[in-house]
Amino acid sequence: MELDQGDEVRFGPRRPYRRRRSGWLLIACAAVLAAVVAVVVFVGHGNKPERARPAGAGEAGPRLLGLRASWELFGYGSDVVVRIQFSTGRIMQTAVPALLSGGPVSFVVGPHQAIIRPLDSVPGYLVPDGRPARLLPGALSYGTVIPGPQPGTLWLQAGFQVTSMPLVRTDGTKVGVFLRLPPGGPWQVIPDGRGYALVGGSGYGGLYDLTPGGYRRIGGALAAAGPTRWLLVDCLAGRRCSNVVVDPADGTRRILPGPSVEPEPGAAPGVIAPDGSAAAVVRISGNRVTLHLINLVSGADQQISVSLDQGSAEDQTLAWSPDSRWLFIVAAQGELVAINARSRHVEGLGVKLPPIGQIAVRN
Repeated sequence: MELDQGDEVRFGPRRPYRRRRSGWLLIACAAVLAAVVAVVVFVGHGNKPERARPAGAGEAGPRLLGLRASWELFGYGSDVVVRIQFSTGRIMQTAVPALLSGGPVSFVVGPHQAIIRPLDSVPGYLVPDGRPARLLPGALSYGTVIPGPQPGTLWLQAGFQVTSMPLVRTDGTKVGVFLRLPPGGPWQVIPDGRGYALVGGSGYGGLYDLTPGGYRRIGGALAAAGPTRWLLVDCLAGRRCSNVVVDPADGTRRILPGPSVEPEPGAAPGVIAPDGSAAAVVRISGNRVTLHLINLVSGADQQISVSLDQGSAEDQTLAWSPDSRWLFIVAAQGELVAINARSRHVEGLGVKLPPIGQIAVRN
C-alpha cells in the first residue's frame, strides 16, 4: 500500500539515497541551512486497503503487525526520518536536508527527538517529534555519538585523538560525566547495549568495555552486543576460535557450542535480543549477504531467508523490539522488514516506505 505523501518542502537539488559506508573517511568542511516541513500520515494494511489519508488530531489507523505495545521504530534514509507507531498504525515522515558527506552517520533516538550526526565535520540535524528538522546545537555540532545511559543523553567522540568522551544532552550541553579511552587509539566506538561503550582496535585482543568508572580489557573480537549479553570470538594460540558469551554486569564468560562466528570484514557487529536469548548477525561471503540468528544457549545457528544486499551489513541496520519478539532489518534496496523471533517468519509491514538505511527503537 502506498502512503499519501502530503505536503513536503525541500531546498537544494534532489539527491538519490545512498547507504552510508562504514569506516573512517577524510573530514570535509561545509555548511548548509535548509527548511523542512514535517509530514504526518496514517496508514492501513491488507489486500485492498483504503487509501491513506492525512492525519488529524486523535485519529488512528489499523495496528501494524498486530502489535499493541507503545514502543516505536525510527528509520533514516532518503533525506527523511520515518517514525512508526505500530499500535496505532501511524507513520510520520519528516524531511531532513541532504548531508554534505557520504561517510558514516550516527542515528540516535531520544525521548522526544531523533539525532543525525555525520562523522565528518559537516552539519548534523535534530528532528523533534512533529516539528521540522534543525541544526544540531552546542557540543553536538561535531563528532560521532552513541546512546547514553539515560533517555536524552549521548556519549560524544569529538575527534580521533581525544582521550575521553563527554556525556551530552540532546540540547548540546555537557552533563559533566566522561568515559576515559584507553591509550593506543584511534578507537572505533560501539554502543554496548546498556548505554555505555565498547571500543575496539585491530585483532582479537583490542576490545575494551568503557564505563564512567574506568575501562577494562575484555579480549576477543566483538560479534554482537546487547543489554544483557555480548557475543565475542576468542582465538587462543594453538586452539580453534570459539564463541564466548559474556555477562556485561560481572564479566563472566561462557564458551558457546558450535562453530565460531568470526566478525566479517565490512560488516557491523550484530545485535543481541534484550532478553539475551539470541544474537542477530549479518555475514558476507563474496557478493552474498545473509542473516543468521544464533541461539545463545545451545549455539544453534539458523540462517533466515530474507533478501539482503551490501547495505544490510552496515551500521544500525538491525534492531530488536524491547520484548525480544521481533527483529527488524534493513533488507535489499532499503526495504524494512520484520522477523518473528519465535516462528522465524519474515513479514513486510504492509505499507510502502521510502528506502531506509538505519533504524533505531524508542522504548
